[in-house]
Amino acid sequence: MPRLHLSGWVRIAIVIAGLYIVSQVTAVFLPLILAVIVSFILHPLVEAINRVRIWRFSKALPREMAILIAFLLLFALVAVVASLVLLPLIKEFNRFIGNVPTLLTKMQNIGLVLEQRAHDIILPDNVRTMLEQGLSNAVLYSAGLARRIVNSAISFAGGVIDLVVVPVLVFYFLRDWRQLQNGIVRAFPPGIRSKTAQIIEEMGVTVSGYIRAQVLLSLIIGTAVFCGMALLNVDYPLVLGLLAALTEFIPIIGPIIGAIPAVILSFLISPALAIKVILVYVIIQQLENNIIVPNIMQRTVDLHPVMVIIGMLAGGQLLGWVGMILAVPFMALVKVVLKHIWKYEEG
Repeated sequence: MPRLHLSGWVRIAIVIAGLYIVSQVTAVFLPLILAVIVSFILHPLVEAINRVRIWRFSKALPREMAILIAFLLLFALVAVVASLVLLPLIKEFNRFIGNVPTLLTKMQNIGLVLEQRAHDIILPDNVRTMLEQGLSNAVLYSAGLARRIVNSAISFAGGVIDLVVVPVLVFYFLRDWRQLQNGIVRAFPPGIRSKTAQIIEEMGVTVSGYIRAQVLLSLIIGTAVFCGMALLNVDYPLVLGLLAALTEFIPIIGPIIGAIPAVILSFLISPALAIKVILVYVIIQQLENNIIVPNIMQRTVDLHPVMVIIGMLAGGQLLGWVGMILAVPFMALVKVVLKHIWKYEEG
C-alpha cells in the first residue's frame, strides 16, 4: 500500500515537471502541438479511407496509403483555398505593411487633435489630467498594437520553415494511432486499463470534435467579418477577416482582440464608419453566441464560462497565446476524466 501511494505522488511530480518543461520550451513543442491537432482532424478521414474496398473482394487499403490519400485531399483543399484567398491576402497584407507608417502618423495626429480639444473644454483639473493621460495612453497603445501585429506576422512568417516537421509527425501519429493509444493504456495498472482505454477513446472523440467545430466556427466568423468590412468599404477586409478567424481560437476575449484593428482603421477614416464597424462586430458576436456556438459547440464542449476563463488564464501563464488557445480542449479533457472518476466513486 505505501508503495502505491508513493507511486501516485511520483506520477503527479512527473506531470508537474512535464508541464514546467513544456512551459519553458513552448517554441520547441509548437510543431508537436500542431501535429497533434492536425492528426485529430485527419484521423476520422483516415479511418474512413482505410475501410474502402477498391474492388469487391479486395482487402482494406493499407493504412499508409489511406494517410497519403488524406494528405493529398488536405493539400488539394489548401491549394484551392490558397489560389482563391492566399494570393489576394498576401497582396493586401503587403499594402497594409507599406501603409503602417502613415496609419501611425494619422493616429498620432488624431490624438493631438483630441488633446487640443480637451484643453478647450472647461473641466476640473483632475478630470482634465485623467482625460489627457487616457488619450495619450490610447494613442501609445494603438501605435504599439500596430507594431506588435506587424512584428508578430513577421515572426510567424520566419517560423513557418520550422513547420516542415509537422507533416512527418502527423504521418507517424496517424500510422501508429492504435499503438500509441495502447502504449498509454499499458502505462496504467492492469486493473484499470479497460476504463483507461474507454476514457482515452472518449477524450479523442471530444478533442477531434472540438477541433473540427472550432475550425468551422473560425471559418464562419472570418467570412462574416470579411463580408461586413467589404460592404462598409473598410480597408484590408481580407486581413481583418483572417485576423478575426485566427483570434476566434482564443476563448472569450478573442473576438474583442480581432475587432480592435478594424475599429482603429475605420476610425482613421471617420468616427461614423467606426460606429458602423462596431455595430457589425456586435451583430456577428450576437449571432455567434446565440445561434452559431450553441449549434456547433454544444455537442462537443459544455463548459461554464468561469471555468473557461480560469483555464485560459492558467494556460496563458504557462504557454502564452498557445496556452490560451489550448485552454478549452484541455479543460474539456479534464472534465471527461473527472466524470469517469465520479462514476467510479459512485459505482
